Parts: sequence; structure tokens; C-alpha cells
Amino acid sequence: MFPIRPGQYRHLQPQYQKVAPPDLTSGLDFSSDPEVYSNARLKYIEAGLEPYSGELTDAHLVHFLKRTRFGATLEELRGLRGKSLDIIISGSLASFTPFTEPVNNYNKVSENKIDPDVPLGETFVQAKFNQEFEGDRIVALKAWMIGRILGPSSGIQEKMVLFWWNFLPIKMWQVFVAKSCYRYINMLHSNALGNFKTMIRDLTIDPAMLVFLSGAFNNKETPDENFARELQELFCIGKGKDAGYKEQDVQSAARVLTGWTVNWESIHSDGEPESYFNPEMHHLGNKQFSSFYGNKVITGKAGEEGAGELDEMLDMIFATNESAKHLARKLYTFFVASEITELAEANVITPLAAIIRQNNYDILPALRVLFSSAHFYHPEIIGALIKSPFDFILGLWRNFDMPVAESAMAEKDFYSAILWDMSGMGMEAGDPPNVAGWTPYYQAPQYDKIWINTHTILKRAIGSDSMIFWGYWISSSVNVEADLLAYVKGFTVPEDPNLLIKEFALINLGLELSQTQIDLAKKILLNGQDQDYYWSGAWLTYMASPNDQESATIVTNRLKPAFQLLLQMGEAQLM
Repeated sequence: MFPIRPGQYRHLQPQYQKVAPPDLTSGLDFSSDPEVYSNARLKYIEAGLEPYSGELTDAHLVHFLKRTRFGATLEELRGLRGKSLDIIISGSLASFTPFTEPVNNYNKVSENKIDPDVPLGETFVQAKFNQEFEGDRIVALKAWMIGRILGPSSGIQEKMVLFWWNFLPIKMWQVFVAKSCYRYINMLHSNALGNFKTMIRDLTIDPAMLVFLSGAFNNKETPDENFARELQELFCIGKGKDAGYKEQDVQSAARVLTGWTVNWESIHSDGEPESYFNPEMHHLGNKQFSSFYGNKVITGKAGEEGAGELDEMLDMIFATNESAKHLARKLYTFFVASEITELAEANVITPLAAIIRQNNYDILPALRVLFSSAHFYHPEIIGALIKSPFDFILGLWRNFDMPVAESAMAEKDFYSAILWDMSGMGMEAGDPPNVAGWTPYYQAPQYDKIWINTHTILKRAIGSDSMIFWGYWISSSVNVEADLLAYVKGFTVPEDPNLLIKEFALINLGLELSQTQIDLAKKILLNGQDQDYYWSGAWLTYMASPNDQESATIVTNRLKPAFQLLLQMGEAQLM
């Protein structure tokens, strides 16, 4: 059974990838002064991990929702009101929803393209490799991922999967084995709120990762240092000022990892993809590590005992202070703010790392403390992140209660348009640009500002406009739009233009609007008049006769441009 190398089938990618992500870094200057912050306001935040003790306003609750989910809805906000922060966080972190498997929804009878190994409507997650259909399966898998986020039970687990995928990524097009990619996703789901040490061990021997970073081809005759390098530089230690691992450590780690490979027969036959340890390919010599790891020597072991060297090495890595700090920094830059100031390093990162170590790298205690902290709810942290394409498009979709696929069979056709729209904004599901993840999450000095340029901001505006005005094109013959009348009926006092605008902004925008901004949107609702009753009367007239088309049209024709104006404000890009 032949092996599959990373990128071996990249020549087939253009057949399936309708829109390739643009290079968001083109033309940017990455030279940075460590004393200059992209968001200068963050520099003065002194609050740390001490519990937040202030009033829990709607703004705080929506902030929590947006950071732990994709967007927020009024229904979710109402579900949190009146609860203590401890109960809110416990409920969020306890939520875990099983998910159904993706299915063959990609057959095209008109093109005589029928997957011979997977019946229509059946899952492909254990189907043997088929070069002719892996691309279709991967697109179906990407659409399925979007469906999980937009589903009724979506919670923090989906946000955590994105966190881990950005932190410990594969590129699905590089792997090009759909069932291996599915197993990787399942591994992220299973460990999403679990133990980081367990996650890293599972990742190290995951069949998709073994292909993506060439670990499957690392052996005693031809050592491959790719995964060994990223294990330390990107996954476990990072590039902090105290990250003192050496080139020697990369070489020694690569030797420890020799012998772990993919069972290629499991790829080319039905069943789950498998990895295993091959003692014949393992380097038997001792592995000497540098002073950063206490001059640790891992004694070479023969036979099946050689597999145990992996656990010995991971214990060594996780014994360092930098490993916990690296994880703490990753959690911070994803959930809190894109850059870490000196005060944040001292008041948040260092104590958070201590919590991680004290709990043997369990994630939940760290998240609980972080989401309960005064730092997390500081006024300068609220609205401090620029939304990723996932947060912007999928957040709007959820908030507007847009239609979702009626069945698993409809998912690929229904969600592909969203998939490629977000790809055009720089974020294709399942395929970050490189092994470091999506650039805006790590690249100084611009960080999340990289999401926004003249091309992507136009794409975002078209995306939100289409939901409001002409409908979001699902296919060449099907488009769906937000039911604005039903949506606004769910507001607290929809006949009050001031409260309507403020409530819409609370859910959809990242910062509180000025009175000038509110007045601009209100003028549209009032049809250019000065008195609030010009909107109140129109809305109440509609509500008195909801089947009257003329009344409905009057209200809709004011809501659309008002919401368009609000969503094209800069604050709509923040969370």
C-alpha cells in the first residue's frame, strides 16, 4: 500500500477549491518596536486574574458570548441575565454536544460522478482512499464543520475547535485523506476542554499530523526534523524570551519520534485511519537534550519499548515553565486580546501558567479563571478584537437566525457558498496558510488588523448586505435572506427606535455607539423626520395588521438601510 506524502495531490486542489484565500500579508511591514502596541490602550490595563466583582451588564454578557461562541443572539443574552458569573461559566464549559458524521452529499449524477465506495447519504469517515473523490469528501467535510457551528446546539466546543486548529493545525488540502482529516477533527473535539498533555500526545501520533508534518517518514535512516521542530517552536514551548531550546533539542526530539508512522493499509482500505510504532525504524541511540531541559538524556530503547521514549520526552517538555506560559499566551491572544503587554504578561500570563501547571495542564481550570477575571471584563478588553471571517459571517448568520441546511444531505450545497465567501476573506475552514495558523492570530505588529484590507472589508460589506437586502446566494438558483420582520419582533421594545438601535448594536457591534451614530441610524427609521413616533407608528401599524403587505414594506424598507448603516460602521468589525 503506497504512502501519501504532504502536498502530493496539491495539483488536484484547484478542481475543488472554488476560492483560494488571498495572501493577507502581502505588502505589510512586520518590523516591530516591542514598546509600540497595535492597540495602545491595552498598555495601561493593570487588572489581572482577580475575580471580576462589578455589575454584570448586558455588555459584559454579550462580550462573554462573542468570545466563547460565534456571535451572540438576544435569546442567548436573555438566557444569561440574572445568573451569577460562576453559573454562566460553569454552564458554558459543561456544554458538550455529540455530532453526527458527515455523509456522501457530493455525488453528481448529471456528471456521472458517483462515489463507488460510499453510498449516497452514508458516511465516508471510514472509506478507503480514493483519489477521484477525496477532494469532494474534503469539501463536504468543510461544509459539515460550518454546519456544526450554525447548528442549534453550537457552543464553546466549536470555538475551542477553532482555537486548537489555529494552535495545532493541519492543512486538509495537504493531507488529502478525508477520513484522516475527520479523525483529526474528532481528536480536537474530544480534547477541546480536556488535558493539553493528552492533546499533544494524541496530536503527535495522529495520522493526519503524521502526514502533514512528515512524521510518518521520520526514521533512523533519514531523520525528519519537521514535527520535532514545530512541537517545540509552535506547539509546546514557543518563541518567548525564555524559550531556550537549542537545535540539538530538535535533532534529539526527531530521533525520539522515529518509528511512529501511518498504517497505510488502513488508509487504502475501509476502516479508521491508524498509526503505529515500528521498532525497526526507531533510532536506538541515547538522545541528549540541552541545559534548557536540564541536560536530560533519554536512553535509547529497542523493540516496542522504544515507543515509551515519546512519553518520556513529553514529560520533559511539560516540566518546563515555558510550556505552561506558551499555552497561557495562546489562550490569551485568542480569547482576550491579540497582543500581550508587559502588564498582561505579569498579571495574567504568569499566574495563568501557574494555574495550568497546578492542574497538570487541564484546560478547564485555566479557562474558568480567565473568563471570571477582572482583566477579561475590563472596558478596554471589550471590543478589543477584530472579528475573524468566522466570527463576522457566522456570527451574523446566527444572530439573524438565517436558514440552515434541512438535512445532512443538503449541507454541502447549502454551506459551500459560506465556505468560499469566508475563504475570500482570508479564512478557509480547515486550511490555515501555514503550520503557525492564521496569520492575524500571531503576526506582530499588526495582529488582527491583518484581517481588514480594502479587499476583505468589501467582501464583508457584501456579505452583510446580501443577508439584509437581496439574499445570500447559496447556489446559482437559490438565495436566502434574513427575515427582518421576525427578527425585530424578538427585540425588547421594537417600536422604540432608540432602544431598537441600541439593542441591535449591542448584539452585532463591538463597542457602544455615540449619540451621533445612533441619530444617523434613527433618521433612517424615522424616514427623515424628527419625532420618534414616525417609526413607532409605522411599526405598531404593521403589528396591528401583520398580513398587510403595504405596512410590512414600509417597515422593511426602513430597517434594511438602517441595519446596513450600522453593520458598515467600524464597530461592526469588533468584538
